Amino acid sequence: MSSTSAHMTASVTAVTSSATASSPPPIAQLLPVLLLVIRSSYWAISLLLRALSFIIVPLYWLWPLTLQLLSPITIILSVVLHAAVFTPCSVLYKAIAALYPLYVFCATACITGAIMGVFGRYIIVSILGIFTLWRNPSHRKTIQSSLPANHPLRRRKRRSVRIQ
Repeated sequence: MSSTSAHMTASVTAVTSSATASSPPPIAQLLPVLLLVIRSSYWAISLLLRALSFIIVPLYWLWPLTLQLLSPITIILSVVLHAAVFTPCSVLYKAIAALYPLYVFCATACITGAIMGVFGRYIIVSILGIFTLWRNPSHRKTIQSSLPANHPLRRRKRRSVRIQ
């Protein structure tokens, strides 16, 4: 019997020594701290809610009286807001909605006019260039070079105007 008891003691010692040789995982060490934080935060929140309930319950009974006392101020603010903010905004919105087709028409006309003007200029310049080349280009250069400097048909150099 004593040999069995010595054998069990040796096996228990071997098991505990092998368990202490390997340290527990970090999550096992963190678990008690995490549980403590959760319990203390739960306790703090419940305490806070109890304190708030003691504060809010009397206010709940005073709320209708407070609303009755503040009703003239809320009515005046409501009228002022409707007169100064909501009505002008709704009128402006309706005016913009009514003028939207005119706005689109004018924008389209301006864009179309600009495109036609730019392309029309390029077409006219290219047609005039074709007519100029069609008329003997060397003859035109000799005429311009033979004209005096102040003649209206002679091309003039562009100069910037300086203000003094």
